[in-house]
Amino acid sequence: MKKFLALLSLVVIAGCSDSNTLVVEDQRMIVSPKTLVFNSGETEKAVSISHTCTCAFSWTCSVTPPNGVLKDTNGIGDTPTAIIRVVDRSKMTSDTLYTSIIVSNNSPIVYGIDTIAVTVIR
Repeated sequence: MKKFLALLSLVVIAGCSDSNTLVVEDQRMIVSPKTLVFNSGETEKAVSISHTCTCAFSWTCSVTPPNGVLKDTNGIGDTPTAIIRVVDRSKMTSDTLYTSIIVSNNSPIVYGIDTIAVTVIR
């Protein structure tokens, strides 16, 4: 029984390790939805950001390329309500803006990056 508990402890610890010597679980970030549409007058949308490990986790949403219409945001931990905001539609150069938000983690363990396609209608 002691050997089993010791092995189980090692597996749990290794699951949150950034070492490549033992792969215990698939460590990845999960972002949903992958597409946001801001109709005229809408200023906020919620995005779910989580990860498949129990380790500490922080993330950043960066508008790419920066445009002044949407605001970058960041947070700590899994959340079903990461808020993406339209801050200034007057900076739009046409009636419809097509852009991307890159979601990346700030943790020592790399969970990958994900992309959200965004449409903003003036």
